Amino acid sequence: MKRRPLPLNALRAFEVAGRLESFTKASHELNVTQGAVSRQVQHLEEVLGRKLFERHHRSLRLTRAGRNLLVSLTPAFDAIENAVAKVEDRADDTQLSVLAPLTFSMRWIVPRLGRFQMEYPDLQVQLGTYNDDKAPVDFNEVDIAVRFADAQDDELVHEFLTGERLLPVCHPDLAKQLKTPQDLSGVTLLHCSAQREDWRIWLNGTGIKGVNAQRGPVFATLDMAMEAAASGFGVVISDPAMIGEYVVTNRLTVPFDLPVDSPYAYSLCYPQGRLERRKVRAFRNWLMGEIKLETERRKLSQKDQNT
Repeated sequence: MKRRPLPLNALRAFEVAGRLESFTKASHELNVTQGAVSRQVQHLEEVLGRKLFERHHRSLRLTRAGRNLLVSLTPAFDAIENAVAKVEDRADDTQLSVLAPLTFSMRWIVPRLGRFQMEYPDLQVQLGTYNDDKAPVDFNEVDIAVRFADAQDDELVHEFLTGERLLPVCHPDLAKQLKTPQDLSGVTLLHCSAQREDWRIWLNGTGIKGVNAQRGPVFATLDMAMEAAASGFGVVISDPAMIGEYVVTNRLTVPFDLPVDSPYAYSLCYPQGRLERRKVRAFRNWLMGEIKLETERRKLSQKDQNT
């Protein structure tokens, strides 16, 4: 039996949009623009001669024809995905290799990883870390990476996760000795990079004068510098999102609430087409969800503090 040509891309776009009831969410899953999803669905409607969605200003609803088509398409695409996975028969289908900066891994991913494992018990995460933000990632060995940079690689997909906000932090006893920001000139400044960028960015951003950002010891990682600060050795620049455990245990505090936004940001990074792999898509969607929850939690916390 000869099969007629089918608009598979349009069918796929419709299935995702119908399942998620959103062109925007579908564009994220398919890694295309919202307009591309809309055009594919419109093309399918023209081919079928049926309206598949009722389009409203802020909502999208399936028509009866759309519901009838979706109920058959979703299991069909699931079957195709399972068939392809069986043919590939790759041993690493359940092995997910993630690479992230050491501090982000320790403060962000590891404390939440149990939730990912509960949601995807068949996937085994291999979490690697790095300290050199400029070192290239071998995506033949790594499925997906978190990068920390002020620029993007045009050959890869970058999805913004969270920015960096800089504040000085130190042991509470040392904080009591610091009456004004200028008092920082008399204490040890701790650094987590040889360039001493964090202190330079913070001092320039706040306009504080008389503090030499070039002095003080350098540590290999931010975690090491924060441990030194928690011991009372000095003051380090850090992102409040990275010091939650230290604040709860009263090992670190913020002596001066003068935040400065860093030019650097954390982003998810992967080659084009990598989200076609279920395990990569699962981790991407999970981490994005965790970031969103944490962002909303911080907004509520700040709102409570301001009332």
